[in-house]
Amino acid sequence: MERTDSDNPNFTSQDTNDKTFILNQLPLSWIYSTKNIVSNQIKLGFSTYWIYSCKISNLSSVSELLNKFSKKPKTNFIIRGCNQDISKYLAQFKFSSLIIGKEAVIDLDKNPFSKKSLRELVKRGLKYGTVEEIKYSTSSISILEELKSHSAHSKEPQLKYLFIDKFIPETRLFAFIDSEGIWQGAILISSNSPSKIQTELLLRRKSATNGTMEALIHFIYHALRKENFADWSLGEVPFIVNRESLRFLSKPYIANRIGRMLKYAYNYEGLYFFKNKFAARWENIYLCAKPTVKLRHIIMLSIRSNLLSLTLQKLFR
Repeated sequence: MERTDSDNPNFTSQDTNDKTFILNQLPLSWIYSTKNIVSNQIKLGFSTYWIYSCKISNLSSVSELLNKFSKKPKTNFIIRGCNQDISKYLAQFKFSSLIIGKEAVIDLDKNPFSKKSLRELVKRGLKYGTVEEIKYSTSSISILEELKSHSAHSKEPQLKYLFIDKFIPETRLFAFIDSEGIWQGAILISSNSPSKIQTELLLRRKSATNGTMEALIHFIYHALRKENFADWSLGEVPFIVNRESLRFLSKPYIANRIGRMLKYAYNYEGLYFFKNKFAARWENIYLCAKPTVKLRHIIMLSIRSNLLSLTLQKLFR
């Protein structure tokens, strides 16, 4: 296992062999749905598949899916966006794991808006518009795409397969709409388990006023509390790990060093500071692979997700 004791204080080999370990949530961008199992995967190379999203009707049916994959000999499978519990669960199916970042989780029993600074930002944002939950329709899909084309990073290669980037029936969409009916920001969420919601898209129009995203998060936070959800994930921030805990020249160490060298292209620190404003609980996130995580898997993931294209464009622009 590509782990360190300080990153996983409760993980032991005995845990790996515990067949009674029950999965209580899904990897990031896998959706808890009432429909049948639908898995989405792409080939990363000879006999290597990245399962980048899934719709799961029941958490217990994940084992059915994994057992199906296990029947394919000499085949590698990769699943990203796994927290410690999920990586421990996958270890039962002979997956190994590598820490790649952290996930920001809001405990919905705690109020991040008790901070005066956040309340002021929400108040400032609401001077210029209102927040609404948007019904699924062809029109709302088009408006979301229009907002994407006017977001801060719209002219850059767009990341793919790392989150759900389209409004689909299994997701929910919230928009900040100004007095002229123009969407200034939007957040797309999906269900990660019966008790947890995850964020897929965070979009802000380049010309949006300060407080737009804070007003959106404030509205969704109160909506999810009323619906009795326990947690709301704001999503992953890559490369934010305790570097001192990584063994020198180990795979996690090398992957983290490479990732931090790309800060000029992907501002993960800015993303961290934004999400941290909401008093998030930070949980380790792993890349899991069967039978083992290899550096070439990380390279292939960066190519297929467009991360490599993004870094090259920023480098030569």
